[in-house]
Amino acid sequence: MENLIFRKDKIVELCRGKTVLHLGFIEHSYYEKKIEIDDWLHKKIAQVANRLVGLDYLEKEVNNIRKKYGYECYQADVMKLNEVQLNEKFDVIVCGELIGHIENPGLMLDGIKLFMHMDSILIITTPNPWSTERINLLKLGKTDEQWINQELVGWYSLGTLKHLLERKKYEIILSDYYYSQNSSDIYKNIQGIIGKLKLIKRIIKKKHTKKHLQDGLFFVCKIKS
Repeated sequence: MENLIFRKDKIVELCRGKTVLHLGFIEHSYYEKKIEIDDWLHKKIAQVANRLVGLDYLEKEVNNIRKKYGYECYQADVMKLNEVQLNEKFDVIVCGELIGHIENPGLMLDGIKLFMHMDSILIITTPNPWSTERINLLKLGKTDEQWINQELVGWYSLGTLKHLLERKKYEIILSDYYYSQNSSDIYKNIQGIIGKLKLIKRIIKKKHTKKHLQDGLFFVCKIKS
C-alpha cells in the first residue's frame, strides 16, 4: 500500500525548520521511558524545529522536564488557552492524541487560534475507533471500557472530526489515516525465526490493511480566511 502515514514521522516532517507549539506534549507519566528508548515525540520535534514550546496540564511533570531536560514548557489547561502568558504566534501547532481527552474540544480549538498566524498549520491526530485492532477486540466481546485509555472521553471518526473543524472555522488541508506511530516499528524485534515470522506478518498487514481500518486519524488544517 502506497502513501502510508506514520504518525510521529509525519509530524516531525511537518515541524522541520518551523516554530512549534506542542499541546499535551508529555504523553502521560511514562514520558521518561519513551525518552530512554528514543521514542518521545517532543524530543523528536525538538531535534528538527527552529523553536519549540510545550504546554501540558501535568504541573509536576512540566516542572521536572524543564529542570531535568531543559525544554521550554509551561503548565496550562488547553481549554483555557486565553489564560496562557505566551504572546507569540507559531508556524505549527501540534495537537497529537489529545482531542479525545478534552471535555470541550471547541474551547481548545478556539483558543489555539490565539497562537496561529494566517499561514500556520494545526496538526491533529487521534485514534480511529474503526481500526482493525479495535474492531477485533469488540468481536471478541471486549467492550471499549475494558481497553481504552482511562483519560479518553470521546471518539472521532473522519467524518465527525471534519464536521467539528468546519464548525470551528478551520480549512482542512489534509484528512487521512495514519498506519502506526513510526515506520521503524515494522522492523523492531525481528531476530531469530519468531522475529522473521513477525516481520512477514507485519509486511502482509501493511500491504493489505485498508485506509479506513488503520490505527488513527491524521488531520492538517489552517484558519479559514
